[in-house]
Amino acid sequence: MRMPHDFVPKDAIQSVADVAAMRGPGTVIIHANPPQFQLAICALGKEFLRHKRVVGYWSWELESIPPVWRHALGYADAVEVPSSFVAESLRRWTEKPITMHPHHVPFPERSKTGYGSDGILRCLSIFDAGSSWERKNPAAVLDAFVKAFPHGEAELTFKVSNEDAEPERFARFRAACAATPGVRIVTGNLRTDAMDELYLRHDVYLSLHRSEGFGLTILEAMRHGLHAVATGWSGNMDFMTGKLAHPVPCTLTPVTMASGPCKGLRARWAEPDVAAAADILRELHEELSCANA
Repeated sequence: MRMPHDFVPKDAIQSVADVAAMRGPGTVIIHANPPQFQLAICALGKEFLRHKRVVGYWSWELESIPPVWRHALGYADAVEVPSSFVAESLRRWTEKPITMHPHHVPFPERSKTGYGSDGILRCLSIFDAGSSWERKNPAAVLDAFVKAFPHGEAELTFKVSNEDAEPERFARFRAACAATPGVRIVTGNLRTDAMDELYLRHDVYLSLHRSEGFGLTILEAMRHGLHAVATGWSGNMDFMTGKLAHPVPCTLTPVTMASGPCKGLRARWAEPDVAAAADILRELHEELSCANA
């Protein structure tokens, strides 16, 4: 599984410190969000960074940035970001160069060639339980699925990582899924080939997030040929085009977080229209069923 952008292993910091033996001018790209960006700066040290251009590669999910990010801008000569959404967020706070370099998501060796051939539409949703439940918004996915398919005409798989991050919340979510026919949860880390198989076993990718810096799993799903039903706002709108893309209408609302890096920020994020998402799912089911007739 991929590590989140805001996680830096201890051995990575150590290896960064080992590079400090290198001297002279050059460019250093630090692929870590603040405050880990500042930790990397400290680990590298002044001697190593002397006469070097420092570039951060950052990803963020809101239009406003926390104070620690504004502080980090003072140490960066430029910042690279994965989406136009993140670029605009940072440009509000600095005149330093902000350039967009999307994540490289290759096309897999295999992609879907048919959908719901047995009359059952199979939906997939992937989220990291340690990356803000409120932002990932899996409860809305479950709600939209129930509204769209009350009679068992579809299946929904949640692939969840870091499920131990909030055990009580995950236990409630697991109970809600267990009480819903056709819904299952897959946990644990999967190898790349197993992730490929997971995508290919499904027809639709469903993400009713409130905000994404990029939307990696949405693009991965589309690369595998899945229809993507996802909130029509933030980073994923850079690539959600074409016949596989189904943006969900949303309303921008104030972010209200009592903890975490978003606490106290005056920012907005999206509240996806769950009923509209259910309508899209029903329409897709009918359309793909007719294609199989």
